[in-house]
Amino acid sequence: MYMLEKAYALKISTILASSYYKKWVDYFEKVLRATRSKRHKNKKDVLLAMQYKLAQAETQFWGLLREGRERAKKLHEKSQLTPKEEKELRGLEDHILIHEQLIRISRTICDGIAWRNLNYNRTFLNSSARGFGAGSVDVNSKEFRSEFMWAHRISTALGSLVILNDLTHFLRVGDLTEIKDGVAFVHEIKKYGKDIKNMFTLKRVKGNAKISNQAKRLLELQRIAFTNKAKIGGIDIGTRIMELEPRTYIKEIKRLFRESERKMVVSEDFDNCINIEVTNFRAIKDSKKPVDIEELKKLSPKVKTKDLVLIHSNWDTFYSDEKGNFVRSAPPYSIFPFSAKDCMYLTSGYFLVKCTLNVTKLKEILKHHNWEIEDRTETDLDKQIAEFEKDKDRMFSIKDGLYAHSPDDHGLFIIRRGPFSVALDAMLYARLTMEYLSFSSFLDILEYMYEVASKRQRSDAYFPRFKNENTLWN
Repeated sequence: MYMLEKAYALKISTILASSYYKKWVDYFEKVLRATRSKRHKNKKDVLLAMQYKLAQAETQFWGLLREGRERAKKLHEKSQLTPKEEKELRGLEDHILIHEQLIRISRTICDGIAWRNLNYNRTFLNSSARGFGAGSVDVNSKEFRSEFMWAHRISTALGSLVILNDLTHFLRVGDLTEIKDGVAFVHEIKKYGKDIKNMFTLKRVKGNAKISNQAKRLLELQRIAFTNKAKIGGIDIGTRIMELEPRTYIKEIKRLFRESERKMVVSEDFDNCINIEVTNFRAIKDSKKPVDIEELKKLSPKVKTKDLVLIHSNWDTFYSDEKGNFVRSAPPYSIFPFSAKDCMYLTSGYFLVKCTLNVTKLKEILKHHNWEIEDRTETDLDKQIAEFEKDKDRMFSIKDGLYAHSPDDHGLFIIRRGPFSVALDAMLYARLTMEYLSFSSFLDILEYMYEVASKRQRSDAYFPRFKNENTLWN
């Protein structure tokens, strides 16, 4: 998980005032609404055409982004800048950030197409995301034209939905993901479309002929698509459907969204350990009355406490690095069960939704429900960070298997009952703070995991999914 740095958060709040950014966000809201429309759900050609339109927009953004970066680089190389040049550099940095975020928004919309058509299958989606980010997109390039040609050919001949992976965050293996009846088939396009690699063509490789590491990853992901199992540390980790109905704070957050249109900043406490706060930057910008920033700050409660509190927000999904890493633990906001407008405000940052988890109170409540807490030592946490730092640059390398480098996540602390234990790891933590899962639902998960382990008389590792989880999303 990533917590947004204050300086970066200030940059985000600056670009939200841009009329240029607003114009594109309004455009993307219309596109998002179209991709989520039930009228288009089974229209493979329409969804492919929408992807092409998004690719055209991305091509434009990448051109402007390169131009802005080149001009900013020249200014950074100067030993001293004039006041005019300093102002120009600030403007260029805003220009760069805006186009980076517009590309992210476009890819979030395409992620939504993938998640919906794969029935929100996290086992596949989390596995397919184990690659570094795609580079620039250019609809006029020979590579893109060949990939789109194959996408159209597959869609027409087989009646499948085809997604161009470079237009997404989560599909990082292969060039195309074909989806037929909820099952994914992964394709790699070679030699500008003259050759295609997939499970069918790779089956024809005979004898001692070598298969590239890239092809091995493709076959590994294809196996996951068929079996819903991933091999991690030499062990098959399968998917388990928990007989639980998910409960969230979604209705409460919808209410906060509407209240924020009038009050601009609203918040509410839930279950004695979670606070959700909404700041509506669109309402602030569109307000007909002068807005006093200091008065707005007072609306955001700053309770002094010695408790350990952790804060995450939708703005954390703005995170990316030079390799295209992103917050993989959070589903795309394009599938959240809000209106298209609210989803776009979440994605673009016009809504800032902060979720504060009081870890100290969380532990107390867990103890009250007959769970024991084992705190991690500072040495343990330092070791875990060191292991992650050692692996992060090779974790998603195409040279190795999807899960060849998968450092253990021992979490913030361990939750125990008898011989059973589970870590409050990134997966559980993200479901609380990024997916707005209710605390009662979190307790249900723990009880379910305990019950399963008790019956099997041993701990078990699996990808958990809620019963009818597709009803949770849009």
